[in-house]
This record gives sequence, structure tokens and C-alpha cells, in this order.
Amino acid sequence: MSVDSAVKADYYDRLKQANVAALWTIPGTLATEPTLDEEPYVWRAKDIFPLLRESAEVMGEDDDYDRRALNASNPKRVFGTSHNLVAGYQLVLPGEETGAHRHSPSAIRLLLHGTGHTTIDGEPVLMRRGDLVLTPQYAWHDHRLNADEPMIWLDGLDVPFVRGQHGQFAEEYEGGLQPLDKPEDASVLKFGSGLVPSGVRETWTKTYSPINKYPYDEARRTLYNLYEVEGKPRTGVAIDYVNPFTGGPVIATLACSLTLIPDGAATRAYRHTPSKVYCVLEGSGYSVINGERYDWEKDDFFVVPSWHWYEHHADAGSDAVLFSITDRPIYEPFGLLREQSADSVPSA
Repeated sequence: MSVDSAVKADYYDRLKQANVAALWTIPGTLATEPTLDEEPYVWRAKDIFPLLRESAEVMGEDDDYDRRALNASNPKRVFGTSHNLVAGYQLVLPGEETGAHRHSPSAIRLLLHGTGHTTIDGEPVLMRRGDLVLTPQYAWHDHRLNADEPMIWLDGLDVPFVRGQHGQFAEEYEGGLQPLDKPEDASVLKFGSGLVPSGVRETWTKTYSPINKYPYDEARRTLYNLYEVEGKPRTGVAIDYVNPFTGGPVIATLACSLTLIPDGAATRAYRHTPSKVYCVLEGSGYSVINGERYDWEKDDFFVVPSWHWYEHHADAGSDAVLFSITDRPIYEPFGLLREQSADSVPSA
């Protein structure tokens, strides 16, 4: 049956005025796979670190140096490294003390350069290269640098997700810095051994790990021990940072892992609905993401968007160690997690 074009135009105009839309005209409503509306990208330390240091010269008195950070925006997005994650480099200069604050988005920090302290709910946490530090939802945190060289770390937050749920709130601490009322690295000393104090498990009700720092030297040792125990597989190995009380992710919305890719070898190819941000702690190499090559080296970070095939390759000459953060925990409770390896896909 043919319909007069003027009649159709009038109908759709009246739909618009009524603030409704015809389902049959909306692209992707019944899509058989996710719409790939983001793209892979590598943010290179050799390009961004100089810009980060230059920020100390161009920021004026009206600028908030507590947030001297450069966020990575996906080329297909106005804000966000992926649809649920934002990552970036942050700089703290010698002698600086940033004011304490807290917020509803959760964050992780991965120290890349220098040594200094982040204070989390009154606990001074000493940060060294490769350490994973948590600043969970609504935890008071500030940064203090008494060393002679600046600190640079990778930030990873769930801000795009929290914004999308209209759940973003923040609060400044009255008086600037919070009091130090716990010993340095108290949470690591108390919970970081894999053994936990009796009775504490039953009373811990928070949605994140009780450990504020996961030291890199211990994580790296565990990673290489696993590599040896598994017979040195050429596809490498990976370990997850976990909440010791639940065995689950360190934060309710964010999961973190460490991957070893042996010298000159490559991982298997995967794809999954969650997005992932990788940061290079050791070595150099490249990733093939949806058929395109993306080179990376020490301190670079890159994004693998949702439902993109990817595999990692270590350059010859040394192993590569990659840290990663993912929004996978957001998908699991709602049955939205789907993942595939190249081995599981039937050949045509």
C-alpha cells in the first residue's frame, strides 16, 4: 500500500510535536550487535608528559592546581576515554599539598613517576612506581609531596558512568588537609597478605576493598610466579587485583588486572562488551584492535572500546607488563557481559 508523502510528513510532524518517536524509524533499536561508536586510541607519555609539566606554568591563581590533570577523551566522544571510563595523567609538584575532597565517582591511581603520599580516610599511603592505589566512592583523599621530584600517575575513574546515572556529587574537606590518624600503609599491613583478621569479614559492609594500596613489587612477583607455574605459556598470563573479603573487583564499578606478555610473544585475541584501558608498566609492543595496529611503550596508555577484537604483542628483547582497568563489574549483575576468544569463534 502506497502512502501519500504529504500524509506521512504530516504524521511524523505530529509525532514530533507530541514528543514521541516511531520505533521503526530509530536506527539500531533491534541491533544484533553493539554499535561501535568509540575508537581505539593511544595516549603517548612522550607527548603528554611535557604538556602536563607545562600546565604548572600556564595555570593561574584562579585555577585549581588540586586537579592538575589531563583527561583522555576518546576521539569519538566529547568526554570520556570510553563510555564508562575516563583516564588521564595527573601531576603533583614537590612541596605541594592538595586539599582533601571526596566524591561519588570511584577512582584508582597507578603511580608512574616519583614517590609521594596520598592520604585516604586518614591513612597516609606511600606511592611508588607501579603501585595501584584506590580512592573509592566517598573516601576522603588528598595528596602530599615532600620529595624533590614530581609525581605523575595514571588516573582511572567511572565518572562517565556515574554522570550517566545522574549520581555525581562531590564535597571539599573543611580545613584543607585531613588529619593523619592511621599509620602509614595501615590497610596494606592489615589486609594485604591474603590473611585477614578474624571477625572483620563479617562486619565489612563497604562496596570496595579494604586495601588502599596494592604494591607493584608484590603484584609483579605474583605475576611471574604464575608464569613459571603455568609452564611459561607463549600467550602470557594475567592476574586480577581483588577484594580479599569477596574475591571480587577492588571497587564495585572498576576491576583491575596485570598482564605479562613474554618477550616477542602475543596474547590470544579477545573481545567483550566491557571497555578497557591499558597502561604500559614495562616493555614495548603493539596491539591489533579490530585489524589495526597501535604501537605503545613505557607509560603510554590506550583504550580498547566495547566489542572490539584485540590482541597484544610484546616487542623482541624484553617482556611487556600491562596494567588494565575495566568497567566489567557494571555488566555482570545485569547479564550484559558477553565475551569471546578467537578460539571460540567458528570459522566461516
